[in-house]
Amino acid sequence: MRRAERRAHLLECALTVFAKKGYHTATIADIIRDAGVARGTFYLYFESKRMVFDQLLGDLFAALASRVRRIDPSRGPTGVVAQMESNVDEVLDYLLENRPMLRLLLAEAVGLDPGFDQKLSEFYGRLLVLIESALEQGLEMKLLRKLDKQITSLCILGSIKEVLYQVAMGSQLPERPKIVDEILRYNVRALFVPEVADQLKM
Repeated sequence: MRRAERRAHLLECALTVFAKKGYHTATIADIIRDAGVARGTFYLYFESKRMVFDQLLGDLFAALASRVRRIDPSRGPTGVVAQMESNVDEVLDYLLENRPMLRLLLAEAVGLDPGFDQKLSEFYGRLLVLIESALEQGLEMKLLRKLDKQITSLCILGSIKEVLYQVAMGSQLPERPKIVDEILRYNVRALFVPEVADQLKM
């Protein structure tokens, strides 16, 4: 197995173990047992269990960021909403297909210790920057009502996090297309100026 492949394999096994046992309960012994490697092999790639988690979180953000496309305002209100729908669908598709990471992020890691909280705060802070940038663009296009970008971005992130938390905890929710549709309707009606929202029939 090549070095990059073995590293990816260790990360995948660590994620499975963390999601199953919880971060603090899981041990390096659990990870190497699941991966079928020696302890020394683990330390060739990672200095600690925390370093593994940091890498998983960094990979998650990179994957999400790569799925969010910058909105092209030249396509008009209908085109903007279509692009928003595509972005939301891409993000949800990735997260729902990676439920161990979703569970670790939303159900296992919160409040475990100051180091974890700092990492999660940084992660969500980066997501908020992306959301605020999209809101700024919507305001410039005069599609959105007057709003506070900071508070509104927190509301958007919070509402989506709760939906994903329920998924991570095993709640029976509709299929992804329905979730995407409801998220868009909720946010378009809340954020877009009324005449644009009416035009879009959202």
